[in-house]
This record gives sequence, C-alpha cells and structure tokens, in this order.
Amino acid sequence: MSTIEASEPRSRARPRLTPRRWLGGSLLLLILLRLPTWFEPHWYTDEAGYANTAYLSTHGKILYLTVWNNKPPLLFWIYDVALSWFGPSELGLHLLSTLAAALTMVAIWLIVRENWESRGVGLTMVLAALLLGLPLLGADLALPENFLILPEAWAMLLVLRVLRDDPGRRRARLELASGVLFGAACLIQQTALAPFLAAALLLALQPRRGAVAGAGRLLLGGAVIVAAGITPYLFWAGPSHVYFFLVSSFGGYTSRTLPLSPLTLAPRAVTAILLVGGVVAARRRDPRSVAIWLWLGVDLLTYVLPNRPYPFHMLPAAVPLALVVGRLSQLSWARIRSGLSLYPLVAGALGGAVLWGILMATYLPIDDFYTAPRSVLYYPVFVGQATGLMTKSQYQDFYDLRVRAEEEAGAWIRAHHLQGARTVVWSADSWAYLLVPVTSVMPAPPIYKDFDWLGQAGLIRRTVQQRPELILVTNDALNAYGPLQPVLKRSYTKVQTSSYGSLWLRDSALQQVGRQGSSPGAP
Repeated sequence: MSTIEASEPRSRARPRLTPRRWLGGSLLLLILLRLPTWFEPHWYTDEAGYANTAYLSTHGKILYLTVWNNKPPLLFWIYDVALSWFGPSELGLHLLSTLAAALTMVAIWLIVRENWESRGVGLTMVLAALLLGLPLLGADLALPENFLILPEAWAMLLVLRVLRDDPGRRRARLELASGVLFGAACLIQQTALAPFLAAALLLALQPRRGAVAGAGRLLLGGAVIVAAGITPYLFWAGPSHVYFFLVSSFGGYTSRTLPLSPLTLAPRAVTAILLVGGVVAARRRDPRSVAIWLWLGVDLLTYVLPNRPYPFHMLPAAVPLALVVGRLSQLSWARIRSGLSLYPLVAGALGGAVLWGILMATYLPIDDFYTAPRSVLYYPVFVGQATGLMTKSQYQDFYDLRVRAEEEAGAWIRAHHLQGARTVVWSADSWAYLLVPVTSVMPAPPIYKDFDWLGQAGLIRRTVQQRPELILVTNDALNAYGPLQPVLKRSYTKVQTSSYGSLWLRDSALQQVGRQGSSPGAP
C-alpha cells in the first residue's frame, strides 16, 4: 500500500510541537493574516450585492421575486446576521468569514489528527492558514466560497469517520449528519453539490455491507436540509422564479466564457472521467486518502468549468490541497510504487490544476488575476493607513476608485437631507444604498445583475418607469451598462461631481432641496 492510500499507525515519537499546539499556532497565524480585512473599505461589488439582497429580503421584498440574486438563501441569512449585529459594516461581514475560516482550520486539524500520523500536521496547518488567510484567493472577502468551506470541511471530517467505523447506529448518524452539513453548504452556493455527490459515490463504492444504504443516508440528510431551505421560496416566489435564478440563469454566465467546442470541453470531460474512474479503481485502497484526492479534484474541476479566472473560485480547493500536501510529505519510493490504483484519481486532480493554470496564464496579460499584485501591497498599505502614512482617500483608492465616488455622493445626499430617497446606484458597486442610506428601486443591486437579467433596453426602461429622485453614476458604469445619458439629460440635473462619478437629481425634486449656501450644480 502507498503512503497516499495506506492506513498507518500513529507515530509513537513525541513531536516537537503537539498537534494541539499546531492548531493554536495556525489559528493565530490565520487571525494575523485576516486582521486587515476587518478594516477594509466598502469596495467589493459582490459583497454589496449580497448585503443589499439580504437587507431588502428582510424589509418587505421577496427573494427571487421582487429582489433578485442567483445564490441560495442561507448566504443571505448569514449576511442578515452580520447586518443585524454590526449594521452595513465590513467588520461584521469579515468577522463572520474569519470565524468560518477558523472553524474550518479546526476541521482540518481533526482530519489530520484522526486519520494520519502527526508528522505532516505542521505543514498542513501552516499551508491551510496561508491559503485561508492571505488575500491571494480572496480570503479577505465574505463571498459564498468563504462560508461554504466550513460546512464542507466538517462534512468531509464526518465522511472520514464513517470510512473508519464499523456498521452501526453511530455510523448511520454520522452519514446523516454529514449529509446535513453538505446540504447547508449547498444552501450557501450550488457548487457544493459536486463534493456532496462525490462523497456519496465514495461511500457507495466501499466494499462492505451497507455501503449503498450509507450513501443513501448521506443524500437523504442533504436533501432534507436543501428542501427545508428552498421550499418556502417555492411558495413565495413560485417554482419558475426559483428555478431560473438558482439554475438556468447560469446558462448565460458560462456560455459567454466557455464556447462549446472539443478544445474546451474535452479536457474537462477527461478530468471528470479520471476522477470517477479513479474512485472505482481505488475502491479497495484506504478510502481516507481516496477521499481527500477526490475532494481536491472535484473542487478544482467544479470551479474551472465556467472558464472564469476568479481567484476566489479556488478557495474551496485550498482545504483539501493543504491535506494532500501534508500527506505527500510522508511519501517514500516503496509506497509510490505500490499505489498504482490511485494514480487515475491523482491524475484527475492534477488535470483540474492544469486547467486552472492554463486559465490563469491566459488571463494574466489582461490583469484578471488581480489578487496577485494586490497581495504584495496589501499588508504594507494596511500598515501605512494604520500609522497615518497613507490618507483615507489613498487607502480607499488602493481597493477601488468607486469607493470615494460613492462616499462623496453620499455626503452630498446627507447634507441635503435626502436620505431614503428613491435611488438608482448606476454602478457595479452598490454599497451606497445601505451606507447613506437611500431606497433601492431596482430588483437586483448592483446594476450589472439587472443588466444580466433585464438586458440593456429593459434596464433603461425600468429606470425610467421607476422615476427615481436620485441616480448615482460611476464613470465606468456609464457606458458599460446601457445608454443612460439621454435619460439623465432629459429629466435630471447634475448636482455633485467627483473624480470617478456624479450624482443626478430629478428636475421635479430640485425645488425640494434646501440650498444651504450652495447651488445644486456645485461639486
């Protein structure tokens, strides 16, 4: 048996640092790496969209009907917790995502401690802390990937416990509990369905009594949780709306970047075949190592399928990657030679990694892998802002020029007592809705989602029909998301201008604005 798949006794030698101390040290490293995330400005567009969706869906709007998003409801419940406890604060969101990462680290430590000797635990834990703490893979954000790693990691921990246990009530409970956790991950983002099904396949292929029934219990636990989370929205919004936003809306998302040709589909199909075939070929090997290789390969393949070069898509794969690297540190030549049955599965995981490498190499010339250069400056910029060597404006501009544009427009709105005004934030960002605050009249802030689902003509028509008192426009969005200029010139007056955006007030509302010593056209 190979190191990759062989079950080995724990080392009796006392390690220099006990596994528990490795856990504490890696958690401290994670928190230090995440510390700047608690002080980031409101800059990331997807976070703004999720926060607005969560707020609107708990203040009179119906998710998937009158407020739109293509993520499952648990993500918005998590955002709702942050908004309820901390308000529209990056601190609240990033504290929750840091907590999710920390609890994921605990699951990684338990996986190593329970399944392999402690010799590889240090490398595993340090690598996991770096991957889950540095901004390279979007660890500084509060995206679905930042939250789903928690239930997914704990679900795989329980699957590994199932693979070690003899048949009985305890194993049945573990299978159900693992399914429940996978179901929770699916309610955060649909991509968690892939490792969920992979875990069920792994259990079903075990050469022992009750394997298929165990896989069925895993699937049942997940199905019950997903049904419980989705069913209310089927009644409130209707099955067709729920299906569109959670399933069919992704058709356009992938078709724009993944042309249906042998050149794009064949490598993905071969990788999938290697992963499935690898599980079958290695079904009589130690299933715990099979599980982590399968987990890594499935996560890599799932997120590379749409052909989008988003670094945060690789974050879920960071957890099994750390485990795999820790296991590989214990390799020996004799064990490599005896592990032939695992090679197809390893090849599938490497195939997913190669696809990611090709994708990133293709997009590097146009700076889509933006987190790489930002990671180099991330901590020096934070220190500069904290010590006063960098101004607030410089700090905001490091992240996104739209931050200052929206902040300056918000200051004008508050100065003229227009908080709560019906507004369209014509921007890929939309934090102004919650930070000013103003009232959104569009179904899917930020505006680029409305553009995706309404189209250019529908987006303009909806804006005209809603007759918002204010339209906040950032320069990049003015041309990118529809011909807004004629609408502004016909019915609005520019009342505030900044270096990266402008604020327009409806002509019929001008007379209601107190001059307060400044003309409406003043910047």
